[in-house]
Amino acid sequence: MTKKKRYPDSIPFHFMGFDWEIKFLDSYREDTYGVTSTDSKYIHIYYGKREDQDVMETLLHELSHAMMLDLADSIFHFEKIEVDEKEENLIRLTSPRIFSIIRDNPKLVDFIVKRIKELK
Repeated sequence: MTKKKRYPDSIPFHFMGFDWEIKFLDSYREDTYGVTSTDSKYIHIYYGKREDQDVMETLLHELSHAMMLDLADSIFHFEKIEVDEKEENLIRLTSPRIFSIIRDNPKLVDFIVKRIKELK
């Protein structure tokens, strides 16, 4: 019997006119839970040995990096290395809170998704 995969291999999505891809990798990296490349337009999520809630928060964290795209440069006006550190800190502050709102408020999330779909 084959074991059911915890996550799909990949999920394509579109943002700011670009085609992106989220890849779920059944591997474990001590140094990171996920990686986002705004240049190559991909997100890698490493879910091996991780709890589902950690994986989902990581996904929101990495999507936040995608959402920041080139905004950090405009917001912080610092050298690149400092911008990356400030962006990472900002996302570390916000992504767990976004996760908490989504996880703890399914009716609110359903309402928001339904209303957004109606905007099409």
